[in-house]
Amino acid sequence: MPIALVIAAKDLRQRLRDRSALVVGVAAPLVLALIISAALGGGFSRFHATYALYDGDRGPVARSFAAVFGTPQLRRAVRLRTVRSAAEAEALTKNDVAAAFVIPPGFSGSVTAGDPAVIRVVRSRSDLIGGQVAVDIAAAFASRVEGTQLAVRSALAAGAPASEAAALVTRATRAPPVVTLADTAAGGRQLKPASYFGPAMAIFFLFFTVGLGARSLLAERRQATLARLQAAPISARAVLGGKAIASFVLGFSSMLVLVVVSSVLLGARWGHPIAVLVLIVAAVLAAMGITALVVTAAKTEEQAGGYASAVGVVLALLGGNFIPISSAPAVLRRLTLLTPNGWALRGFTDLGTGARASAIVPSLVALALFAGVTGGFAVARANRVVHAQ
Repeated sequence: MPIALVIAAKDLRQRLRDRSALVVGVAAPLVLALIISAALGGGFSRFHATYALYDGDRGPVARSFAAVFGTPQLRRAVRLRTVRSAAEAEALTKNDVAAAFVIPPGFSGSVTAGDPAVIRVVRSRSDLIGGQVAVDIAAAFASRVEGTQLAVRSALAAGAPASEAAALVTRATRAPPVVTLADTAAGGRQLKPASYFGPAMAIFFLFFTVGLGARSLLAERRQATLARLQAAPISARAVLGGKAIASFVLGFSSMLVLVVVSSVLLGARWGHPIAVLVLIVAAVLAAMGITALVVTAAKTEEQAGGYASAVGVVLALLGGNFIPISSAPAVLRRLTLLTPNGWALRGFTDLGTGARASAIVPSLVALALFAGVTGGFAVARANRVVHAQ
C-alpha cells in the first residue's frame, strides 16, 4: 500500500505541475456553467415568453381574450405587445416574439351570433415551446367561448330574451376562471440554472479529469517506465492502485472545489452536504470505471484520448449535461437512465431542489453498478497491460 501511495503522489505532482487537472477539472466546467447560467437567466425553471396581439375586431369578446393575459398565472410568465396590423404582428415572430395572435374584424359578432370564429396564431420558428404555449392559450380560450355559446343557447331555449345574448356572452367570457393554478416545485424550491449546470458541467468534465490518470498508464508503457517498475519489487496491483488513487483524488477534489466555488460565485444550491459528498464519491467511481475501460481498449495515448472524448460527449448528450433532459422526447428521457451522467445529475437535481437525502438512493445504487461492472473489466484489462511489459 505505501508503494501505491508513492505512485499516486507522483501522478498527482505531474498533473498539478502541468496544470492540466486545474484547467480540465475546475476552470473549464466553472466557466461553462457560468456562461450557460447567465445565458438562461431566470428562464430556466420558469417559463417566459413575449407575444404580439393584433385586435382587428375591438369588440367585447376580443377584449376578453386580451384580458386573459392579465390573470396572475400568465402575468408572471407572459408579456403581451399590442400592434396595429396583422402584418406587423407576423413580422415580429421572425425575431422578437414567440408567437402572434391575430383577431380578425367581426370576431365578437360571430361569437355572439353563434357562428364560427377564428383566432389565428402565428408561431415563431425559433421558439418552439413558446409557440406551442400560445396555441394552448388560444385553444383554452376557444373552449371557453364554445362553452359560453352552449350556455347562451341553453338560456335562449329556456326563454331568455334574444336581446340579452350579447350581454350573456360578454359576461361569461370576462368572468374569472373557477379553477386557478398553484405553481410549486416538487422538491420545495425552484431549481436555479447554476444549480443544474454547475453539477452538469462538473460531471461532464469529470470523465476527462479521471481519464488523465488512466491514460498515464499508456504513457508510462510508451516511455518504458512500466518495464522499469516491473524490474523492481513492485506488483501490478500496486501500480494500478496508485493510478486509481490519483484519479480518484483528482476527480473528487475537482468536484469538491466546484461545489464551493459555484455556490459562492454562482449561487448554486447543492443540497445536504453529506449527501452531496456521498453522491460525488459515487459519481467519481462510476466515471473512473467507464473511462478506465475505454482507455485500456486503446493501444496509444492518442487513441485513448479520442475514445474517451467520444464516450464522454455521447454520455453527456444522453445524460442531459448540455440541455435539461426534461425538455427531450420520452425516448431520450428513458435513455438517460442508461448513463451514469443521467443518474448523477438526477441525484444532484433532487438535492438542489430541497429533496431529502434519501431521494438519492436510486442514483447511488445505479452509480455503484456502473462503477462495479465497468471497473472490474477495466482492472482485468489494465492488468494485462502491466504484465505485457
